[in-house]
Amino acid sequence: MFEALDEAQPQSVRYLVLELDNGEFVHLVGYDKDSSTLTELDAFKVFGADHAGRRSTPLVRSPAKIVGNYRMLAKAYEAVPA
Repeated sequence: MFEALDEAQPQSVRYLVLELDNGEFVHLVGYDKDSSTLTELDAFKVFGADHAGRRSTPLVRSPAKIVGNYRMLAKAYEAVPA
């Protein structure tokens, strides 16, 4: 995914993946207007095709509001849609 993003360099997408100590991953996605810049990437389609088989817990999507940002995100005033 990150190689594809580096190659395509979409300006409207922000993507961060964290690995927790228990081996679970947290994916944070932000986009300006339209998520299709990310979801239309071939690498994203391949990554998402078998995600159910790789998950240890159900997929949870939740909108988030940034309440503080110190040099982590480019635009601290934007909400991140689910």
